[in-house]
Amino acid sequence: MKLMRPLSIAAIVAVVMVGCSSNDDSESVDDKARAQLSDADILVAADSGSVKPLKYTEDGSDEIIGLIPDLTEEYAERLGVDLDIQRVSGDAVVPGLQSNRFDVALGIGDFQERQDEMDFIDFVGGGVMLMARDGELEEVENPDDLCGHSLGLMKGSIQQSITDEAQDQCESNGEADIEVSTYSDGPSTAVALESGRVDIMWTDLADGLQLLEQEPDTFSELYQEEMAPYGVGVTKDKEDLRDAIYEALTEMKEDGTYDEILSEYDLEDLGVDEIQINGSEF
Repeated sequence: MKLMRPLSIAAIVAVVMVGCSSNDDSESVDDKARAQLSDADILVAADSGSVKPLKYTEDGSDEIIGLIPDLTEEYAERLGVDLDIQRVSGDAVVPGLQSNRFDVALGIGDFQERQDEMDFIDFVGGGVMLMARDGELEEVENPDDLCGHSLGLMKGSIQQSITDEAQDQCESNGEADIEVSTYSDGPSTAVALESGRVDIMWTDLADGLQLLEQEPDTFSELYQEEMAPYGVGVTKDKEDLRDAIYEALTEMKEDGTYDEILSEYDLEDLGVDEIQINGSEF
């Protein structure tokens, strides 16, 4: 656990005023948002830290680093609060939000089916990629071609859900099953592919793009697909916190800070044109 960006009085800004008139002493959304935090001076964000370079750990550390933590650090500073990112298992994030153990999900896929239980401030594009060892299995062009192959993917990911559907299709067509192996994170899945334990890897788009850039002679792309964007996850009862984060991220987008942070990771292609609340089409 690491606290970042100590509270700076100079950094506290009023994001937006609501219900105000010349003789109205209503609190700002910033103040209302603070009241919805478990500690008014600390934003607690939770994540598994399993998607490099978006949000990941390295060298046995529990500190989550990457593009999304950097964006989060910036909007937290604009809200005038410290940031505490806690690493938890992927299946513990949403229950932790619902029990008020955490204030936000650091970055989680905004799928419409999830919008019934929480809101998302969409701020990074998302997608998936099928990969093989360089020069192999070029006949695999999409998920319909996975029957009879061994496939590695991250446990609990959207890829796992889609694979379950593809598995049913293989059975319906009388084709061989997909041999599925699950791993705790993207790097572990990549090691399984490189070592030959699996034929194909289904990974996050950002992870795949980085692997292709860093090891072009080791891996090759078979297929990619745009999917749900990553959003800051907030429970439905914290509208003021949601709105304050939305305004801070919108300000970052408008003043160029957002694009500058993406450029540091060479991930401009994953930038969104507009910060949105529950804007996913998936």
